[in-house]
Amino acid sequence: MKSVLLVILLATIGYGQISKTSHGGGLNIGEQGAGIFYHGSIKHYKNFNIGADLRWYDVRPTADSPLYDPYTGRFLTRNSVSLVLFPLFGTLNYYPFEGKIANNFSPFICTKIGPVLVLDGDEETEKFLERWSSPKSSFSYGGNVGIGVEFRNPGRINYNIELSYDYLPLGKTIDTYDSVNGIILSFSIHR
Repeated sequence: MKSVLLVILLATIGYGQISKTSHGGGLNIGEQGAGIFYHGSIKHYKNFNIGADLRWYDVRPTADSPLYDPYTGRFLTRNSVSLVLFPLFGTLNYYPFEGKIANNFSPFICTKIGPVLVLDGDEETEKFLERWSSPKSSFSYGGNVGIGVEFRNPGRINYNIELSYDYLPLGKTIDTYDSVNGIILSFSIHR
């Protein structure tokens, strides 16, 4: 099953190299952390849009809050976790009201699926380069389903707002996490 999903994703990305594409980026804010993403639309149909998403998602526990240390004058974090995910999702957006709404906004339903690279840095060190010089890595598969609105400006920049649910199992327990599932709010800009 995993190899079938990977073949479908690679075929979708490869097919997009010969079709009209549009690209963009954005910000994800979720229950388990936050990150940025890059999106490419590969193929446009009347009510569907096929594309690909590459995300950088930094996992932050809810108890990971900065504290001010008056003795050193520095901000310290408790319960620090160094866990970063790189989901590469094939995306499918369905626009049920395409051509039925007279304004420049279009609601959509989206689904995403694909492989996820998980990097676990060394939490014991405070220096960035030492923490990420040799992280533990693993792969898993995940997905996302949600709803959103695309605000269109023909010939210009378009804006998306999306509310979705991430299903991101890690495949094993990493830093007390076996998954980082949760609700995600995404804002994106694309041409």
